[in-house]
Amino acid sequence: MVPFQGYGRLKRSTTLALLTAAVILIAEWADLLPDKAMLAVHTGCQIYVLLRVMRARVSPAYLLLWGPLAWFFPLSTALLHFVFGGRKHSSLADAKKEVNRVAWRLSDEPDFGGNRFRLLGDRDGRDTLEELRRQIKGAQRRISLSTYILSDDAVGREIVSLLTARAKEGIEVRLLVDAIGSFGIPLRLCRPLRRAGGMVARFNPALPMQGKGSANWRNHRKIAVFDGTFAVIGGQNLGLRYMGEKPSNRRFRDCSFLIEGPTAAAIERVFIADWCQATDEAPMHFATLLRERSPHVGPARVEVISSGPDCEGDPLWETYVKLFSNCKRSITVVTPYFVPDRTLFTLLVTAAHAGRHVKIMVPRRSDHRLLDLARRWYLRNLREAGAEIHFFKPDVLHAKLVIVDEEQLVVGSANLDMRSLFLNYEIGAVVRDPAAVAEVSALIAGWETESTRYTEDLYRRSRTLTGRLIEAVSKVISPLL
Repeated sequence: MVPFQGYGRLKRSTTLALLTAAVILIAEWADLLPDKAMLAVHTGCQIYVLLRVMRARVSPAYLLLWGPLAWFFPLSTALLHFVFGGRKHSSLADAKKEVNRVAWRLSDEPDFGGNRFRLLGDRDGRDTLEELRRQIKGAQRRISLSTYILSDDAVGREIVSLLTARAKEGIEVRLLVDAIGSFGIPLRLCRPLRRAGGMVARFNPALPMQGKGSANWRNHRKIAVFDGTFAVIGGQNLGLRYMGEKPSNRRFRDCSFLIEGPTAAAIERVFIADWCQATDEAPMHFATLLRERSPHVGPARVEVISSGPDCEGDPLWETYVKLFSNCKRSITVVTPYFVPDRTLFTLLVTAAHAGRHVKIMVPRRSDHRLLDLARRWYLRNLREAGAEIHFFKPDVLHAKLVIVDEEQLVVGSANLDMRSLFLNYEIGAVVRDPAAVAEVSALIAGWETESTRYTEDLYRRSRTLTGRLIEAVSKVISPLL
């Protein structure tokens, strides 16, 4: 049986840091250290936290929150930031560069042209489930599948069962799940797949810590690649909450996309980088795979953008900045959580003031109540600037879509919030294909018929003293949400 990968021994530096923190906490509690020694420890912890936070380059509110914590609870805050803080990791970026170096040494730079691009966007996620079944059953050589959530329900068990059957037939199967997103799934769920020769790994377990980065860095990517030729990306996890045969009132409204052509190989490179990070497998083991090229099969140009702690800069955020800055006519944003950073928010407000048609669609109520409160200030100010705000009523709207000037479409796993843009491992694709843009625009237009507009009544309620207080507090804490 192939061992369950993704867990390992703690790094020496991590072990030393945790033991030191434990000893100091015990000594402080038992009053064993002199006052001057404890003052030096507290000061050192405060300096450590403030330096780390100032290097993060996020929002001033981020410093506003961590600063008081470091002042009043220096040791606990330093330990908390050691485990959950930080945004980038140079060694992870180096590992991803190594995958790209191997790929470029064996072939040319990624080819993003010549793709077929198809929306999988029916009401209940049946399209996505059917396509995954078809692709898994039809794969000839390998299946690479990554998800944030693998649920122990009918959908999760069916996908694992299909993968197990293909592994028994000699197909190379890799399944990567996020250790926190899929926390609690029983090991027995994947045991048949491992016994059949399939490979299963957990991404960045929080406990035990392995020195591969902050426990706050989660792999939110949803990737399925088949033979390096077909790829499915989007916002749907593997579970009944996202897709299924029968309609359900509890199901999220979402969509995915099937990409056939050269871009599928570029998406597989992202998967390989994640797999190598989770398992410590060397990129050169994938030399044959990285050498492969897919022929042009369609008109769509689909450019892959991966973003996360393993990337230099913030590629998805930079893409949105460029698109919003160059907007000539319209911007449409569909997202379950709308908590943008100051730059993107300012660009949206500026576009609305300039007469561009800015449309924001969010669920009436998402599955994160705090984020719903945090978005109120942003939505109210956008409405005052002239933007059109829609609240989707029937289900939790979980789709992540951006259309600019009815010419460029951005799809993928990233929400328009600071966690997706600056912390998580995310994948996106910029699509330039008139037919694809028109198809997604029609989908959004259908959702509009099931939505309500931001009304004067809602506006007045948000301007009450209680409403303004909630907005102010939510805006301050939004960087941590």
